[in-house]
Amino acid sequence: MGSEELLDAQLARIDQTNDTLNAIVALDIERARTQCREADASRAKGERLGPLHGLPISVKDSFETAGLVTTSGAPDLAGHVPTTDADAVALLKRAGAIVYAKTNLPTYASDIQTFNDVHGLTRNPYDPERTVGGSSGGSAAALAAGYTLLELGSDIGGSIRCPAHYCGVAGIKPSWWVISKRGHIPGPPGSRRVPDLSVAGPLARTVEDLELAMNVLTADGVHGVPGSRLPPASPAVGDLARCRVGVWLEDQTGPIGSQVREGLERVAGLLEGAGATVLSEVRPVTPTEVWFPLYLQLLTAAMAAGMDADQRELYASIAEGIPADVTDPTLAAARGASLSHLDWMLLDEQRHLVIREWQQVFDQVDVMITPVAPTTAFPHDTTPLPLRQLDVDGRSVPALMHLVWAGLATLPLLPATAVPVGLDDSGLPLGVQVVAPRFGDLTSLAMARHIETLAGGFQPPRAR
Repeated sequence: MGSEELLDAQLARIDQTNDTLNAIVALDIERARTQCREADASRAKGERLGPLHGLPISVKDSFETAGLVTTSGAPDLAGHVPTTDADAVALLKRAGAIVYAKTNLPTYASDIQTFNDVHGLTRNPYDPERTVGGSSGGSAAALAAGYTLLELGSDIGGSIRCPAHYCGVAGIKPSWWVISKRGHIPGPPGSRRVPDLSVAGPLARTVEDLELAMNVLTADGVHGVPGSRLPPASPAVGDLARCRVGVWLEDQTGPIGSQVREGLERVAGLLEGAGATVLSEVRPVTPTEVWFPLYLQLLTAAMAAGMDADQRELYASIAEGIPADVTDPTLAAARGASLSHLDWMLLDEQRHLVIREWQQVFDQVDVMITPVAPTTAFPHDTTPLPLRQLDVDGRSVPALMHLVWAGLATLPLLPATAVPVGLDDSGLPLGVQVVAPRFGDLTSLAMARHIETLAGGFQPPRAR
């Protein structure tokens, strides 16, 4: 199939279902068509533009795209048309990709669901009454619906992994700052700083496509070091008979639904049946009830600059007088939005103790398999996030508990790949995440590929 033919096929899918799903929020068809024709002509001459030669893709609307509107879901940026590409977008284009569309997200990428006042609500291709997650919700929905074969997303609170889980696709949160996030909103347009915790990373239908994208997105170096490369996947993961797989099945601080647990248990059984040694007791020393509030404070500290005024005011009203050792998730998140620099540095020191503990975990296992989120895709709920509740098998918990399993890898800056492992009893997708040592991104992907093979991988949504 040629590039223009693929573009037309994807546009036809958008015409069929995007009015319902609302995953695609901007198109650049004429420029993309010209570029596709040029790519087809180059291919006919035997010329290769790069590993993504002529591939029409979409990009999360938080990444600046030259000549194509970039709103980050914010009314203040509804007419923002950048003159330059985000670093990661430029790398994809240099490899031959053609950016023809932008995908929806919550306002300033700051929610676990995808809706905003510019473009509205995005719906799940498997059940339009259910969430696609956030903040890369439009990215995951576009992949599942057949609008694109590769997406560029971002992740600070599961924003790649949770939408991948809810929409039955794959996505990797790389180790922190493996891929440049410059040109991502937030920060403000043109920002050059390195944001804490937050990363850029690809989503795709298959792990193989994630591996290809990671090669493209790290082509200029890793962690800001020109010419550096990610280390190869661990040899132990290459041979499951030599592989030690940690499995984190449950945690009292982070409850999971029975369907999610059963999916994780099935994956553990498949890996054990394929020869892996499965270990279910290996954990960091710091318990979840201690590290999770720490993560929430650093998370909202990192995100505060991108919050709208109403969010900041809400958090500030909740946070007054809260001590540093707060354990309630909503209060911890609120406190993080207004930390002093001294308070942030004290929390950062605690974070580095957790980083060291994870290094010790990976002395005992090669990878850790965990849930991605507490449940499969839940019904839409646009209540303010600090006030929202999540139903986990009939138990109502603060919606911020959704972030426990995402934060497990985000706080210590580790890579984690979400990989689809089937559907629940309602036909909703299930995923698991594969956490690996820092800079072990290719190890995480190698194990995700094993799981994809054993569990079946992406299953397209049925027409509803």
